[in-house]
Amino acid sequence: MHQDELRYALLGPVKVVDGMGEPVPLTPQQRAILAILLARRGRTVTADDLVDGVWGHPAPKRALSTLQSQIFELRRKLEPGRRPRTPAAVLVSAPGGYRLVTAEGVCDLDQFDRYLAEAEQTARDGDREGTRRLLRTALSLWRGLPLAGVPGPHADSLRDALTERRLTAVEARIRLDVELGAHAGSTPELALLVAEHPLREGLRALLMLALYRGGRQAEALAAYADGRSVLAAELGVEPGTELTDLYQRMLRADPSLATAPAVTASGPLRADTPQESTTDGTTEATADYRHPIPAQLPASPADFTGRTAAAEHLLAVLDADSPQIVVSAMSGLGGVGKTALALHAGHRVRDRYPDGQLHVDLGGTSADPVEPAEVLGRFLRALGIGAVPDGLDERAALYRSLLAGRRVLVLLDNAADGRQVTPLLPGTPGCAALVTSRARLSLPSARAFELDVFSAGEAVALLTRIVGRARIAAEPEAAAELVAACGHLPLAVRIVGARLAQRPVWTVAGLVDRLTEEQHRLDHIRIGDLAVDATFRLSYDQLTPDLARAFRLGSLAEGPALSVPMAAALLDRDERRTESLLEQLVDVSLLEPSGERRYRYHDLLRLFARARAEEAEPDTGGTRAPGAPKGSQADAALDRLVDFCLATLRGAYRLSRPGCTTPDAMAPTRATPVPFDDAAAGQEWVRDALDTLLGVLRQAARRGGTRLAPAVDLLLALDPFGESDFLWPYLNGPAAALADAAALRGRPAAEIRARYMLGGGLWQVGRGAEGCAQVDRALALCRATGDEVMLGQLLNVSGLLEVTGATGLPCHESALALFQEGVAVHVRRGNLWGELETRNNTAHPLRQLGRMSEALDCLTDALSRATPLGWTVVRAYVQCGHARTLLSLGRPADAVASFTEALGGCREIGSEHVELLVEHGLGEAAHALGRYGQAAAHLERTLSGAQRLGNDPLRAGALLALGTTLSAAGRTERADACLRAAHHLHVRLGMPLPEPLATYGTAT
Repeated sequence: MHQDELRYALLGPVKVVDGMGEPVPLTPQQRAILAILLARRGRTVTADDLVDGVWGHPAPKRALSTLQSQIFELRRKLEPGRRPRTPAAVLVSAPGGYRLVTAEGVCDLDQFDRYLAEAEQTARDGDREGTRRLLRTALSLWRGLPLAGVPGPHADSLRDALTERRLTAVEARIRLDVELGAHAGSTPELALLVAEHPLREGLRALLMLALYRGGRQAEALAAYADGRSVLAAELGVEPGTELTDLYQRMLRADPSLATAPAVTASGPLRADTPQESTTDGTTEATADYRHPIPAQLPASPADFTGRTAAAEHLLAVLDADSPQIVVSAMSGLGGVGKTALALHAGHRVRDRYPDGQLHVDLGGTSADPVEPAEVLGRFLRALGIGAVPDGLDERAALYRSLLAGRRVLVLLDNAADGRQVTPLLPGTPGCAALVTSRARLSLPSARAFELDVFSAGEAVALLTRIVGRARIAAEPEAAAELVAACGHLPLAVRIVGARLAQRPVWTVAGLVDRLTEEQHRLDHIRIGDLAVDATFRLSYDQLTPDLARAFRLGSLAEGPALSVPMAAALLDRDERRTESLLEQLVDVSLLEPSGERRYRYHDLLRLFARARAEEAEPDTGGTRAPGAPKGSQADAALDRLVDFCLATLRGAYRLSRPGCTTPDAMAPTRATPVPFDDAAAGQEWVRDALDTLLGVLRQAARRGGTRLAPAVDLLLALDPFGESDFLWPYLNGPAAALADAAALRGRPAAEIRARYMLGGGLWQVGRGAEGCAQVDRALALCRATGDEVMLGQLLNVSGLLEVTGATGLPCHESALALFQEGVAVHVRRGNLWGELETRNNTAHPLRQLGRMSEALDCLTDALSRATPLGWTVVRAYVQCGHARTLLSLGRPADAVASFTEALGGCREIGSEHVELLVEHGLGEAAHALGRYGQAAAHLERTLSGAQRLGNDPLRAGALLALGTTLSAAGRTERADACLRAAHHLHVRLGMPLPEPLATYGTAT
């Protein structure tokens, strides 16, 4: 991009616009760097000066490297088309630092300076009208607080200097307005400026003069008295000569003070310019001060907090110099703070729209929104029109004519739809409209902007402003929990803050406890007539019956997000219709998109929707857990969701474990499942849907009744993915709840399956003794009821518990017997997968018992039968077992080859957990070959992965092997740390201590 194509802005949020008129995205540090370079106007700035300007003194240790990185990124953004290794043409390196090469007049600060210089010259020439016009043009370049949001001491000092220069120019322009007779129009602006700068005597003098010339002598004298009181209280001084002399002249009714020469408007007459007849029957425009300047914006909230990025976005959009009409349409959930932000931004940009600010609440959430014709009538009267036309079209045309050539900000709050808003939009550039609505509006050329809830920090900041710093500082963790319970919704935070402020004896933690019970949380987020659920109700009441049903039923599933297929199951609609309904709920801010074809409810909206489900669908009896929505429609929706998930998972299970008969024994389903081309696709679906699946399982455990069987089978269908992705830390909780629910209701088949999943899962996370109790209970139930469906798998898990010494020392003979019985059961049931998995495990006790030949034969046979299935987890397990047997036979090189083949297979099927087991084996084989560097690398990867997955037993083994390898390599300090950690972990998990650790533990 050429330097002539770039435009820079400092008089507001720092921004760069490319040749196409699009803003260049910048980080805060890049804005700070750019501000320093622009302020130096092409001169070289040293790296040290940039560091000091951005970070201050002392700078962070890595400030220089961060600066270089930001310079690199800034160059890339300013010249996106520059080829690598081609010298920069915009942000160039210079001896000792950097400089910014810009064309003349491409920065708004340069334009501001040029207009001020021209204004000074015209003032010297005695052209007051020309001077005023140039000052107005210069001030129109400002877009708000200069360098808004830019960090660093340089930005702070430059911001103060620029603000002072702007205020001086404003004062000079208003002085000319008053001198030239536009005192009436200047009075509201002067009153605001004096309120913002009460110690500035020049502004107060102008206010007094404007009031006096407008026939408001008493108010002018009161302004002097106020100023005198402020000066005395703040500085302990009396007013200066200018203010005192003016006051004395007013007391004497000095005739010269009333002098105000009329001003004839130049150029074409404005549509609303009052006209007076002259002696010859012609007309001429009277002074500007005859035109009303509405200032209708309500006050900005006194406790407005946060929203820095959102406010900067709005300030950047509301640019009065845009060649197009500026329209910003802000949408968002009820209570998210749209009005507060709009008012805050409106007041920030008020000076950019000196011809007035119009405001209206359009009542979009009420049963009868305000008609556009009525709003136009109000606006026209505010703009000085007494005889307002009757028709909508005539009013809209006159309204647009009045705004032509003016700079007016129009704030249209709480809009219902685009039909209501369109007639209220200005028709020519120079004006801006800021629209807020709960619905996403389709408006021509509008910049759409979705306002989200607070960040956690912003929510706590608002709570602190309402409640007081001391109380929040005393309970910071409870404060974070409180705003989280409010879903970081500003309205909810404001309400609970007000409740705490009214009750000084309440603790923050006490209010958190009140909000813990979800079923009654909304009852506590109310104060007086202000309530979150009332705000939500306004949106809900406007929904069609089909949309309201979708809103209610979609909320029933637990989990952070809901996919279209799952929502379709809940709604009992096809996916196309379901997606249409969900998108319509997004359009009215009752639902949020959360990725491709995925949606989420705000936490409080979910509770509101569930409460509406309870109202709309009456209870018809049956078992219902506390907090679960009652009613046949809600129950039927959740049943359909379980059915769909089970149907889909059954297909994924079959692809992941070919030859396994377990899916055949699962509950029948009616739903059409998601089709998968291969096992990897099924595994990816499980990863995406896991949070929702876990929520479905937890709900099913609470609901109980006849719905337990399919829910337990849904848990069982996750078995392959618990193994491949090590999901046991997530599955154990739902498994325990389902096992207890099945036992309570006397459902042995369901209890067996749930305890099988729970027992194996507990063993996997290092809680072997607890896992053993669950497996023993399930095995006993199997034998007592003659249920062979899970018997083979339970015997396999029981053998693993024995061989690893889950309840004490390993018992290899007992483990071998269990595995052999399990193989027989799988053969009898035709379960090839189960047979191969159990045969692989059989090799372990055979190796420990010294029966190496039998172990190798067992694995070789299993490998020959697993290979035709393609790469699967069971083949990877068998290949890994084969490699371990070779290693035990003293053939480490052959073991490396076998492990390497298994590693490739694991990566092909995407099983990180099994891949880590293979990495562990490769580390041990490399150690046996004396390749300690390779061994350590494999074991470090194993350790890192085990820690990431939460697999403590694998982490314990990896620490032991890594410590042993590092010790052999002479890296004793790290080896000692690893062995110490391994000893601690083995003891904590109750794992048998291998000899090196037993000795190590004694020694330490």
